[in-house]
Amino acid sequence: MTSVTRRTFVGGAMAAALAAGPVGRAAAAPGAVTAATAPPNLAAVRAAIQRRTGLDPSRFALSTLAPGAGEVDAFQIGRSGDQVGIAGSSTVAMLSGVNWWLKYVAHGHISPNGDQLQFPATLPTPATPIRMSTELAERYAYNFTFFGYTSPYWQWPEWERELDFLALNGTNRALALIGQEIVWYDTFRDFGMTELEVRQWISMPAHQPWQWYGETTGYDLDASGYSGPVSIEFLHKRRDLGQQIVARMRELGITPVFPAFVGHVPDATFASLHPDTHIPAQKDYAGHPRPYWLDTTEALYPEVARRFYQDQATHFGTTTHYSNDLFHEVGDDLPDYLDGANLGDAAVAVQDALDEASPGAIWLIQGWQSNPRLEILNAVDENRVVVLDLDSDDDRKWEDTEAYWGVPWCWGSIQNFGGRLGMFGNLGEPGQTFPRVRTRSDRRRLVGCAWVQEGLHQNPIVPDLLGEMMWRRSAVDLSTWVRDFAVRRYGSADPKAIEAWDILRRTAYSYVSTNHTTGEGPFESAFQAMPDLDLRSVSMFGPDEFRYVPEEFAPALPALLAVAPALRSTATYKYDIVDVTRQVLANRGRLLLGKIRAAYEAKNRTDLARQSRRFLTTIDQTERILGTHPQWMLGPWLEQAKAWGTTAEETELLEWNARSMITIWTEEAFDTLREYANREWHGLLSGYYKPRWERFLTDLPATMASGNQPEYDDWLERGDAWSQQTEPHRTTPAADPYTVAAQIADELATDPL
Repeated sequence: MTSVTRRTFVGGAMAAALAAGPVGRAAAAPGAVTAATAPPNLAAVRAAIQRRTGLDPSRFALSTLAPGAGEVDAFQIGRSGDQVGIAGSSTVAMLSGVNWWLKYVAHGHISPNGDQLQFPATLPTPATPIRMSTELAERYAYNFTFFGYTSPYWQWPEWERELDFLALNGTNRALALIGQEIVWYDTFRDFGMTELEVRQWISMPAHQPWQWYGETTGYDLDASGYSGPVSIEFLHKRRDLGQQIVARMRELGITPVFPAFVGHVPDATFASLHPDTHIPAQKDYAGHPRPYWLDTTEALYPEVARRFYQDQATHFGTTTHYSNDLFHEVGDDLPDYLDGANLGDAAVAVQDALDEASPGAIWLIQGWQSNPRLEILNAVDENRVVVLDLDSDDDRKWEDTEAYWGVPWCWGSIQNFGGRLGMFGNLGEPGQTFPRVRTRSDRRRLVGCAWVQEGLHQNPIVPDLLGEMMWRRSAVDLSTWVRDFAVRRYGSADPKAIEAWDILRRTAYSYVSTNHTTGEGPFESAFQAMPDLDLRSVSMFGPDEFRYVPEEFAPALPALLAVAPALRSTATYKYDIVDVTRQVLANRGRLLLGKIRAAYEAKNRTDLARQSRRFLTTIDQTERILGTHPQWMLGPWLEQAKAWGTTAEETELLEWNARSMITIWTEEAFDTLREYANREWHGLLSGYYKPRWERFLTDLPATMASGNQPEYDDWLERGDAWSQQTEPHRTTPAADPYTVAAQIADELATDPL
């Protein structure tokens, strides 16, 4: 954690003045941090009910509910004649009520990884009304990186489902990044750049989030998996989808959060056109030159910002919430980035431009590493800022900064990094700590929550809990809550399913905050690593040891295999049996790698060969189980990317982009970010990861005498070559998940470790 100099508190009138927040400019009405809540859109609620449950919306009686004292949003579930009664104070609250009814009255389940929707002829209603509410006005979703690690190639069907899921789970603010690159294209052409020069600067979709962060660009002297130029057809198609997303957000009562313009410009090309303006070059990010920064205190900045927001409004309208950071992840090198500019003045200029574009707009600033600095919060109008404390469930930066020195802030949860797929979750912090934080006196101006996983659509138990905790004022008993989760996920109180999920609760989902001292996310499978007998973490920032005792996790597989046969056909079970089997095999791989190392150090060639065969067999078993479910396959990811191409050349570039992100990241970032977004996917495991281990294990015995294991200097070259391949991969499963999982369990039983 980068230390932050705290403001000195003083007594008397000055103490009273500081109590509301940092020393800033004249502010609007204190506490005015959110737009007014619109009344529920009943037509939108009915349409979402039909889309997500298949039920006739006329079976629900919808009505408006007024929030009570200390509430900003509320819903109530009851009975109205022969209808299910759902009352809500907003569209999101009403849909959250529908989801609460589904979970706790109808015992159904909607998740990114399968739904369980079985309804009796007569829809159930609660014996007594259920009323839930929240005091949290800002309920935010999405890390910028989500648009690179999970959704860069989604089309409308994926987004339609996703937006419904957000509303059903209480989200009322969501980052809307898709298609926003058209604003760059329009804006910078008005300041002397050719349209080709701008398109060259815009990176391919999976890497665009880091361009918005001011960390990378699309410039590359050679062709690469991230570089421009993107085509104008591509820009228009993304813009059209972005407009559709924003329109649906508004229909559902979700405020779209647009990217703010904080001064990132197209490098030396733009700077050379404006030689009398302070536009310093920036340092690098993981080997990538950052975009140049137009000093926001310069006279040119408001002109460019005005045009940026005008173009943004032309395409997407205006909104009340904008997000971007001045100097993201720059650490102690900030003076080099500022190049003499004043940070506080730069922040004021950004906020002034926002206010001109959308009077009263809220600037969402990410609380991450050394951001935001006190100089920024002291300079701006703190009543038009909300800090998203991205990692409250682990790093707790809010505690180190006296709740961001009194600025409005949101308690956040990342949990996932790079979209990596190991079974992992921190249920205790959102389920038990967060409710306590909401009543602590030192929380100061806590105004919301922020679910900001870097990648989504794995570990479905995590978003299920996060979606509830904004409505719950008290801590949950995790043992009971997980039991109920298992029941509604499969639609039955099956004792073996409950047993399996209790094992998962006590192992994979038992992580507690360590302030990042033990790494980020799950202990990764060795299969995705660059081969090394001394392997610790796979990605640079991953954990270097098990999060739990693997032998305690293993019984989850036989328990889940023993559920009633009727459950095996549910979409939720099919996903989970693949995940649990995959995790058992990943854990086994780690243990086998230890045996390979022991045999190597003992110079036991026979055992080295045996353990190497077992390791490669475990990779093959993993490939088999992954091929039984489309969410565990490489093919859909690649086909989604290719579907955006207008020409054959563009289609190949998009596939290159998709392959690079999950392997080398980029050539420049290979040393830092390779395998950061690693995936256990069918096709990727057999086609990319396994050949690396086969090479290494084949060469290993020859080095036994020296004890110097094989080293290679061509991993990047090989990775880049794989990322440029175009061989097809399956998009549909080849076998039944239960059948393959049972076969693998039998094989493991005959070959215990």
